[in-house]
Amino acid sequence: MSFKKTALFSMFALISSILFAYEKVPVIIPFKSGGELHTFFYCFNELSEGKKLAEEIFRVKKFDELAKGEKEKVLPVPLGTNVGYYDHAIFCYGEEFWLFDNRNGFLWGRGMLLSEPRN
Repeated sequence: MSFKKTALFSMFALISSILFAYEKVPVIIPFKSGGELHTFFYCFNELSEGKKLAEEIFRVKKFDELAKGEKEKVLPVPLGTNVGYYDHAIFCYGEEFWLFDNRNGFLWGRGMLLSEPRN
C-alpha cells in the first residue's frame, strides 16, 4: 500500500472514530486448543460511552467497578480489525461480560459474570 493510501486511510479512521461514539467490530478470537470464537467487540474511546452501551445492550449495572479495577493482559489486538483505533472495547460471551483497555498493542481486560445470562 502506498504512503498516500495509508495516510488517507489513517485520516479516515481518525475522523470516523471522532464522529461515531462507538463501532461494532467483528472479531475472531483464537483459542489455545485451536478453535476460534467469532464475536463482536463494541469499541469506543470514552468510558462514559462504554457505560451507556453496557447498560443498554448487556444490562450491566456495575460498569464503574469493572472500569476502576485492575486489568490483566488478555490478548493481542486482533489484526485486520478496527479495534486498535479505539481506547476501549466491551464484549459478552455467554454469562461473561468483558471490558478491555487497548494498551501497547494488547487488550488488557477484566471480566465479570452477568446476573442474567444472555441467550
